[in-house]
Amino acid sequence: MKSFTKNLVTTQEFNQVNDEQLFERIKLVSYMLIFTYPCFFIVDFIFFKNLDRPMFKLVLESVHLTGLVISLIFLMIYRNKKAPKGLIVSGYVSLYLLIGAVSSINSQLFTGNIYAYIIILLGVAVIFPIRPRNLLFQYVTVHILFLIGLYLIESNHYSYLSLLINSTGTAVISFTIALAFYSFRKNDFLNKQKLSRNEESFQRLFNLNPNPLILTKLDSDEIVLMNKQAVEYYPEQVNASFLFSSSNEKQEILNRLLKEKSIKNYVTEQQITANVWKWSLLNFELVDYLEDTCILIDSTDITDMKKKEAELLQHASIDMLTGIRNRRSGIELLRELLKEDTQEFIICYIDINNLKIVNDCYGHSIGDDLIKTCCETISENLNHQDVLFRLGGDEFIVIFFKKKVENVEEVWADIQYAFHEINVSNQKPYEISASHGYYHYKPGTKVTLEEILESADQEMYKKKAIYKALENV
Repeated sequence: MKSFTKNLVTTQEFNQVNDEQLFERIKLVSYMLIFTYPCFFIVDFIFFKNLDRPMFKLVLESVHLTGLVISLIFLMIYRNKKAPKGLIVSGYVSLYLLIGAVSSINSQLFTGNIYAYIIILLGVAVIFPIRPRNLLFQYVTVHILFLIGLYLIESNHYSYLSLLINSTGTAVISFTIALAFYSFRKNDFLNKQKLSRNEESFQRLFNLNPNPLILTKLDSDEIVLMNKQAVEYYPEQVNASFLFSSSNEKQEILNRLLKEKSIKNYVTEQQITANVWKWSLLNFELVDYLEDTCILIDSTDITDMKKKEAELLQHASIDMLTGIRNRRSGIELLRELLKEDTQEFIICYIDINNLKIVNDCYGHSIGDDLIKTCCETISENLNHQDVLFRLGGDEFIVIFFKKKVENVEEVWADIQYAFHEINVSNQKPYEISASHGYYHYKPGTKVTLEEILESADQEMYKKKAIYKALENV
């Protein structure tokens, strides 16, 4: 019942719109008849002046004058905004059909053709596709009158049958054309109404969404819609170019969208304003809006989450005692270097001397201080290319890049001298020293990470053995 009522209301809305459009067309037809009347006047009163057919002339003049009068009357009615448009349109269609019928009957007396009626039938079907039920009544009524008129003036039985068949066939075809035009216009109106309602629903949902939403055209950076949240989130943006970090990224996303229709959970860093960058989680959908293919973009601010992620990553990668890379982070870096196998580097395996003695004599807090002091001293003598990480306990690894063994020995000599300076200053209750061993890796070497660390460790223990021998002397 509700669906029936809705369809009835929609049909009434279409009929109202259709009557208004046809009302405007009658205005154009009226102007046309007024402007062409001088031609009719010349034909009626000059060209046919000496025509020996007084009845034909009288009817022809009456038809032309009637067309002029009803056109003038319509233009006066047109100014009245409250005029019943549907009733007037229906009435004028009837008048045009009658004029055509009378003209053809009159022409039949003189020229033997009914072209005027046929033209009017087809013209009404194309120009004035009114409600089919009303049009059918008018066609049937006028056509019956037309056939009666032909019957009264046509004495030849076969000629009358021929005119009856031709005119009736034309009337049927004309009505079919009118029905097709009416149905097409109605369906087009209903589709536009449905599209309009869908667009209204889309806009309501668009504006109610709690996340920033942006609708952009597929073939350009033009922003079609932005909800309130998007305007607040992107206060200075006038087109959609800011959504992508580069033209290559944009093209990659567009290609994926055309293929997959949607992209979920796309993480990117966006420049929100001239000085503000934020991390956003974007969802892309390919949608049709206002007969255009557009991209619907849902944005979620994940800047805080990325900061926490970075903090967690830092905690997972940094040794809490020394503040340098931890074992996991350092080993990952070495594995990546071996996997790429493109860089030459030197591993320096470092072990702090006498940590156990310091722990036993002064406590573990002083032992921790020894580890931190040793780590800080080593770090101060490395450049930005070198990487230091704590392997565990009192063991450290330095990865030297773009250095030869003699360069690394010079760095180690500087570290040893820095240890000596600390020791002679008596800043600490302990003496600081460390043993070290090297492994020089070159790309293409068939060796595992474990073998590299083992080799550097063995070299370190050789130095440690020398240190202990000298210590016992």
